[in-house]
Amino acid sequence: MDRDRRRPHRTWLGAVPGPGGRRRPRLIPRRPTRAGLAALARRAAPWALPLLAGAIGALLAVSFLARQEVTVGPARIRLEARAALTGSSRLAAPPFGSVSARTHQGPLAFRATVDDVDIKRLGQLLEGSQGPAVPGGPRIAELEATLGPLEHQARRAATGFVLRIAALGLAGGLAAVMVFPSRTRRRLARCGLGGLLATVVLLGPALATYDLTAFREPRYDGALEYAPALIGDVRTGLDRLRTLREEMVRIGRNLDRAYAALANPVGELDGNGTVRVLHISDIHLNPAGFDLADRLADQFDVAAVVDTGDMGTWGLPQEPEVAANVGRFEVPYLFVKGNHDDADMVRAVAANHNARVLDGTGTVVSGIRFFGVADPTFTPGKGRDVEQFEELKEQRSVGVADAVERQALRPDVLLVHDGRLAAYARGHVATVLEGHLHRFGTEVLNGTRTLMSGTTGAGGPDNFRAQDPPSADAEVIYFDPATHRPVAVDRISVRLPGSSFSVERLLLPEGATAFAPDPLVVPHDLVPTPGAQGG
Repeated sequence: MDRDRRRPHRTWLGAVPGPGGRRRPRLIPRRPTRAGLAALARRAAPWALPLLAGAIGALLAVSFLARQEVTVGPARIRLEARAALTGSSRLAAPPFGSVSARTHQGPLAFRATVDDVDIKRLGQLLEGSQGPAVPGGPRIAELEATLGPLEHQARRAATGFVLRIAALGLAGGLAAVMVFPSRTRRRLARCGLGGLLATVVLLGPALATYDLTAFREPRYDGALEYAPALIGDVRTGLDRLRTLREEMVRIGRNLDRAYAALANPVGELDGNGTVRVLHISDIHLNPAGFDLADRLADQFDVAAVVDTGDMGTWGLPQEPEVAANVGRFEVPYLFVKGNHDDADMVRAVAANHNARVLDGTGTVVSGIRFFGVADPTFTPGKGRDVEQFEELKEQRSVGVADAVERQALRPDVLLVHDGRLAAYARGHVATVLEGHLHRFGTEVLNGTRTLMSGTTGAGGPDNFRAQDPPSADAEVIYFDPATHRPVAVDRISVRLPGSSFSVERLLLPEGATAFAPDPLVVPHDLVPTPGAQGG
């Protein structure tokens, strides 16, 4: 009896073959009791708590102490790293701003800040690196001689910084033993192991997935006048970002241009083989929206300004006076009526010498053919009829598609205020530009790229009373002169009033190929009857 009491309780589950082919009962342990779980937790505690403390210590050490100053060529750069939710890298060049991109996977963010630059030495260095980076090029020897030492310095600095992060993580883990009243060697080793594991989790994915070419689609934050210089040109992003050396040349040239811009912030940008167009929308009577558009048109050296409507708000008699701002631009100003623009506003826009009001008509700018259709509604004070207006515009979109097809030369870009007016024109035209919804957006449907701009007037007077008004938005679109399609777009947001500014670049890969029409199937109930008016 005493022997049986010492045996663990078992549950019969059946019979299984035993030695010699005999059947023996198969037993399974009973479910662990609450006391058993508590005992298990007590046994795990000596490992779990030091490992957790070591991991936290490593994260804190890396986030607060991972700092190092290095010298690369003519620049002194401060390198930093910290724990983050998403992997990214940021190059900051005060006072101009910073350029960032998602360069890797993992919970670690890198930052490099240019603290000091020998501008004269930088200019001399870049003079020797202007030759083509193509094997056999006439100046490849000069390029190798110039960039070889810089590449070596950069790689050595990066390697040293990674080792510093690893050492800090391990040291932070070991230091975590200080939180325990009893600091034994065993507990110290376990804390160090926790710090080591956390460091591997931070650094491992970043080192395995780091991709410098992620800067093809950068985000810029900083002062408006320096955005074009730091973000670089589109052709560099599309065609030249192939190697670390070429990336170093690009960044160096852009920094050189940016620092030189201190004396002359506007400056002239190098031609990049694209046609740049500024897309604005929904100014809603806000003069600051025109100020922003004027600066962007100048800074990005655009060939035209495209306004997809809603310059007005309520249709009051005084509103058309704001249209006089159109004459400030030194480039063609293409305009399509929005649902907050009345006939007086349209006439006021057309009165400007540089304005081209499009309503079932087209125009050509730098070889790009634009075709515009006015919004058929005027909606202020008619909120109860919104669904009816939306259905009307979707019906009219079939006629818009027909109007595109009737043009002697197919338009490259269709301009509308509300995207519903282009619903069934997609597949007939390569690009649609629209506004109306006060937010950025893009999609490709049946080969047609749609680009929606936000509100350049920050929502207008209706949002002035808001505690946190929306940003003033616009976008610069880069068209390929060969395909007449956009290859990239810079989304620009500015907080008004104030100077918080950001640019986010998106590459549009389909823009490098010619557009092939692929019309949407029109539902039978939307097919216009003979003689019906469309567009």
